[in-house]
Amino acid sequence: MSAAGRSVPVTLLVILLLAGAPVRSAHAGIGAWRVHTDMRSARAVAADGAVLWAATAGGVFRFDPADSSYVRYTTADGLTSNDVTAIAIDPSHRVWTGQASGAIDVFDPRTGVWTAITDITLSGRADRTIRSFTVAGDRLYIATAFGIALFSLDRFEFVDTYINFATASQPSVAAAALHAGRVAAATNRGIAVSKPSAVNLAAPESWELLSADVTGTSFGTLSGSLYAGTSSGLLRFDGSAFVPVPAVAAGVRIVGQTDSALVLFGSSVLQSYSSAGVLSVLSDPVTDAAAGGAIAAGNVPVTAFAQNGAAVFDPLRRQWRTYFPNGPRSNSFYQIAVDSRGVVWAVSGRSNGKGFYRYDGERWRNYHTGNEGLVSSNDCFNVEIGPNHSAWIGTWGSGLVLANAAGDLVRTFGRVSPGFVGISENLNYIVPGGTAVDRDGSVWVNVFRASRSDSVLWRMAPDSTWTVHRRSPFGNAADWYMFDLIIDRNGTKWFTNAARDFSNDQTLTFYNERGTLPNDVNNWGTLTVANGLTSSYVTCIAMDRNGDVWLGTSSGITIVTDPSDPARRLSEVFVGAVRDQFVYAVAVDPLNNKWVGTSKGVFILSPDGTQLLDQYTVENTGGKLADNAIFSIAFDRTRGIAYIGTEKGLSSLEMTAVEPATAISSIALSPNPVYLPEHRQVEIRGLVEESTVKVLTVYGKVLRQFPAQGGGRALWDCTDGEGRTVASGIYIIVAHDRTGAQTGTAKVAVIRR
Repeated sequence: MSAAGRSVPVTLLVILLLAGAPVRSAHAGIGAWRVHTDMRSARAVAADGAVLWAATAGGVFRFDPADSSYVRYTTADGLTSNDVTAIAIDPSHRVWTGQASGAIDVFDPRTGVWTAITDITLSGRADRTIRSFTVAGDRLYIATAFGIALFSLDRFEFVDTYINFATASQPSVAAAALHAGRVAAATNRGIAVSKPSAVNLAAPESWELLSADVTGTSFGTLSGSLYAGTSSGLLRFDGSAFVPVPAVAAGVRIVGQTDSALVLFGSSVLQSYSSAGVLSVLSDPVTDAAAGGAIAAGNVPVTAFAQNGAAVFDPLRRQWRTYFPNGPRSNSFYQIAVDSRGVVWAVSGRSNGKGFYRYDGERWRNYHTGNEGLVSSNDCFNVEIGPNHSAWIGTWGSGLVLANAAGDLVRTFGRVSPGFVGISENLNYIVPGGTAVDRDGSVWVNVFRASRSDSVLWRMAPDSTWTVHRRSPFGNAADWYMFDLIIDRNGTKWFTNAARDFSNDQTLTFYNERGTLPNDVNNWGTLTVANGLTSSYVTCIAMDRNGDVWLGTSSGITIVTDPSDPARRLSEVFVGAVRDQFVYAVAVDPLNNKWVGTSKGVFILSPDGTQLLDQYTVENTGGKLADNAIFSIAFDRTRGIAYIGTEKGLSSLEMTAVEPATAISSIALSPNPVYLPEHRQVEIRGLVEESTVKVLTVYGKVLRQFPAQGGGRALWDCTDGEGRTVASGIYIIVAHDRTGAQTGTAKVAVIRR
């Protein structure tokens, strides 16, 4: 056969037709969730040889010292919840994790699959927290907040439950142990031990309650004797009673045991208690609290610390080596802001804060009083993106912190410069309620409860000079509760008057220095319930793509549909899902849909607020939404990612909508080539608003035509106009705007396997 008549393999055809065409890496897929959490707060650790596993307040991590690698596991990876309280490894190397919810998740390293056991979660008990695991042969003793559950590893099922221990009914059990054929329970009401002749351990009379005046924390075995760590010191079981060990008379936790000693943590130091009865102090005092421990390969003690993850003690240097994966310093995401590059900034909150954090898509950087000289308070409660990718962080009492585009802190603003005035009780206690940037690039800052009525609102011009707008909301009144701030298309500044955890009934205010507002007083205006607000407590605010102002309140949402005359036309969102709810956050996506954060999850409303398009809760996302109480919502408009902040972590969701381009210069496709059925769809990016997409064969036949689903992005599911999957080959993607004046084209290869 001649060369012209030979068939060309599809893969070669792909290479020939796509030569020189840009190829993007495969996309994670629309609808993909990620969960970002702090894994510093460890509750328990386990060792599989030298490999460490840690249960934390933000999920589970695995650390392999051979290559210093971390693997993180959260609800996005198969955990039932991120609030993990216990961990253990069985003889088959399966990893058992217990959670505050009572859920037990088991990881099989051979398959990489998590299996959920929900019996305790569904038990209906008030407190179902899993405290610890003890492996004894085929049995797994599960210490819980209400007793001990017994699980068969071979049969993979529960076989018994012990909740009554002599006179102690349903105590909180911190640890269990099997010793000389008897079961011991370390509880908050003493140490309970099963009687030697007992057969039915579910019966209260099968137990003896010993040392009822102590709280048990842990067990360990040394030279054939059982020891208990308690709130009062170390106790040794002599067969009939737990006897105090004189050398250890203060509260102690047993980390683990080596061949010749118990490793203890108490009095802020690591200790060793030998079989000869000698107590030795191994480490210097630490300020962290130990929550559990284990012994790794080589008799190396490992401790779970509340603030520093898994810590390995080096006896030669008398130093701790701490391990935890990169992440935010806290699971609290009080407010979020995302710049046009997709860099995420977040703050931890106005009380008991941990500072603020920055995420560039790969790594987190944390800022707090311990590592940044310009941070004088860890109580950070608002953040906004300023000019040139800068970030403005408001603290609760210590003024503003400014970070540049590289993420470096460059200066602070407060009482001295530019002259912010604090609250009446302390003029130096300065709370910048909110920050916003106007069309001219000026940064506006309002000061919460400024003690002087002429120092409420400030503006920094592009040349970095500051001016104060000396007119006040109402005459000489001071102490105005002004939190968040936005600027609408008319240049009017809008201020919330309440926060999710700080409410008052002062009037909602807005300001326009040009004096264009009807019925204003000193360029200030107000809105009240009498004007149509659903509540006098306005907690969040957003401007949509039509210029309307959306006000989230303690009782639903009010829309200001004519911001040039705010009191003239107000409407209420009547969708039952959000009506009358306490609204914590309102955000507008690139399609003008409204994402509403409440205590019951996220609700997505149509652009006019009349339809519920979708909703996300912990339950319907399988825990991928970190919590139902939503603190904040923000969007990476370029890559199409929704960030949802809670007090239990940050969840992110890949969404259809991205910011439309201003002109079609080129369109990008991902993945390319497309392998079916592994890939579900082709993502088409670089579109303008109201784009139409056509799919053509190389011969010019139109197979499919549809409108872009996401403003600046469209998705093709590799089917023709009749819903049939297309054959292997090369296809031309053509996109054009509403008028057809702007057009972009690209080629994609489809390969069916």
